[in-house]
Parts: sequence; structure tokens; C-alpha cells
Amino acid sequence: MMDECKHSGIKKIKLLVAILERGLGEDLAEILRESGVTFNMISPAYRASGSALMDCFGFSNPERDLVLSVVTEDKVDSIMKKIMYKFDLDEPGNGIAFTIPISGVSGPLALRYISGMSEG
Repeated sequence: MMDECKHSGIKKIKLLVAILERGLGEDLAEILRESGVTFNMISPAYRASGSALMDCFGFSNPERDLVLSVVTEDKVDSIMKKIMYKFDLDEPGNGIAFTIPISGVSGPLALRYISGMSEG
């Protein structure tokens, strides 16, 4: 399906996952909206008590914000640079952000919606 989308002007998309300190999810969503990313979901998240992986990341507070966003591939680099700078993600304990390729979406209207492209 993604090959078909190349010909119709729709770009490949990725799922951006960010885990930040509680309360920073809306700040991240604002940066994403300013960058043209319209599909953002913020959810409260909690780390598992005693999790060695979370300790490795330096997360001391168990309450976090989980942000899921759909980003077109051409915007990923600039958005990740903004996120790294704004939230100091190169410092342990400040959070983590990464992307996962989305290989398929059921139907062109759904793909246009989550990509932020309007019909017209």
C-alpha cells in the first residue's frame, strides 16, 4: 500500500513515541502542532516499580507522559532535533523519543487523516 501512496502524493509515515516527565506532554504536542503534526495523543504513564530499564534511563519519578504522534518521514529529522533541544533528551532522566515506521494503514482516507492531509 505504501508504494501506491508514493504515486498519490502521500508521504511515508512514522509513529513518534516520546516518554517525558509528567506535565511536559502538552509542551511536546504544541511543538508538534507548530511543525504541522496534527495527530497527537497524550496519555499518563507509569513506570514499573523497580524497573532496571527505567533506572538505566535515569527516570526517578514513576509518573510520566506518553506521547504518540504520526509524523511524515520528511519531518522526522527536524522534529527530533527540536525535541532533543527543547527537552534536553541527551541528558539521562529527561526522557526518550524514537520513531517506528508504519508499514500500512487501512484505507487512503485514514492515511490522509492521520498524515494531516486534507481532502481537496
